[in-house]
Amino acid sequence: MALTLTLTPATVAAGGTFTATAAGATAGELITFTYDAALPVVVNADGAGNASATFTATTSGPVVATGTTSGVAAATLTVSAGPNCVVTLTSAPPSPVAAGAPVTLTATVTCGGAPVVGALVLFTTPGGPIGVGVTGATGAATTTTSLLPPGTTTVTATVIAATTTCTCVGVSGTTTVTVTAPPSCVVTLTSAPPSPVAVGTPVTFTATVTCGGAPVVGATVLFSTPAGPIGVGVTGPTGTATTTTNLLPSGTTTVTATVTGASTTCTCIGVSATTTVTVTAPPSCVVTLTSAPPSPVPAGTPVTLTATVTCGGAPVVGATVLFSTPAGPIGVGITGLGGTATTTTSTLPAGANVVTATVLAATTTCSCVGVTATTTVTVGSAAVLTAQPACYRLNLTTLTAQATFTATGATPGSTVTFHLGTGPNGPVACTAVANASGVATCTATLSLFQLVFVTYTATSGSQSSTSSLGPCIP
Repeated sequence: MALTLTLTPATVAAGGTFTATAAGATAGELITFTYDAALPVVVNADGAGNASATFTATTSGPVVATGTTSGVAAATLTVSAGPNCVVTLTSAPPSPVAAGAPVTLTATVTCGGAPVVGALVLFTTPGGPIGVGVTGATGAATTTTSLLPPGTTTVTATVIAATTTCTCVGVSGTTTVTVTAPPSCVVTLTSAPPSPVAVGTPVTFTATVTCGGAPVVGATVLFSTPAGPIGVGVTGPTGTATTTTNLLPSGTTTVTATVTGASTTCTCIGVSATTTVTVTAPPSCVVTLTSAPPSPVPAGTPVTLTATVTCGGAPVVGATVLFSTPAGPIGVGITGLGGTATTTTSTLPAGANVVTATVLAATTTCSCVGVTATTTVTVGSAAVLTAQPACYRLNLTTLTAQATFTATGATPGSTVTFHLGTGPNGPVACTAVANASGVATCTATLSLFQLVFVTYTATSGSQSSTSSLGPCIP
């Protein structure tokens, strides 16, 4: 009998199997089946003269059965394309995601729509690998990363090993993940009261720390100047931290608030803000000192010394002022509403006396204690009362005479009495108070009978002086 060969099925997908059946052989005959590059299969025909062998389909072509006595039979196998190996890739959470947020990538591998179990999948970005996963029962492999950079990144999942009827190795799927830039960490810094402030004034600095506009709670903030730290604060529910100092120097100082610790999705550590504070110099304490009457004064003349104490031009009330000369203290005064303190002395010696007014105590924003002022009081020799020549003018209508008397060298403020005649017991013509220069002048109306006196005497205290009295010559 002649051999015949039947293929079941005659058309098969690559990787599938088919059976070659030879009929018409002699019972027990050796039948050799050959196909493509597969090893030949030798089978004994059964009692009905049939033999069969099973192969894996690789390429289309002849399948041959050869019998030792029955000859050769052939049939053609058609190999169709295998089922598709498909890789799909998804990410969760969906884009966009915040920088640093974990992103889970899931690759699903299927062969002809069926899950491929145990496939090894490599996940990569243009920057390099980011993970490896193995497909499970659903054909899914996953990896998670929080290292994707800001911007849009293409992620690829590639099958690098798989056992399946599909050709999956090298098959890949892609997806894009958009990562938003991290929210900005912002530090603002303010000071109160606003500049400028007086030296020594407490200044409060407030740093506000926000992440994407939301307060950052519990951040540690260091406040510093170029000279060094001035304080540390911790932000509260509103994101603010404060510190207060009254040690800022005069001039303009730059203050910096720097975050040294924070728990937030923002990168806040090292972020800083600055502000400038202008501190004005303390107002000056000024002491002025005057004396009255003005120099020179005769010896023994009472001299009033007036010290005026001001702070920034305003009177300092209640300051204690010591008046002194090189010989020692001469008095103490307390400033009143006008900022003035006085003392009076008549014991200054002859010559130029340097008098100093020194603030011993004061309650003021100025540093007044120890501030001084000086003036010089010149004291002459002891004054000598001297009567000057006097004259009179007749009034024939009233039969009287008007006489003007003048004495110099009197003690300022003292009373000078002018007597008719040569001694202090004569009739009193008039009296006058000596001015600051020691001059006393008065005018008297004399009767015709008093014109017999041709002299007059000026007296003041224990001093007296006599001068002439006569008609005024035109």
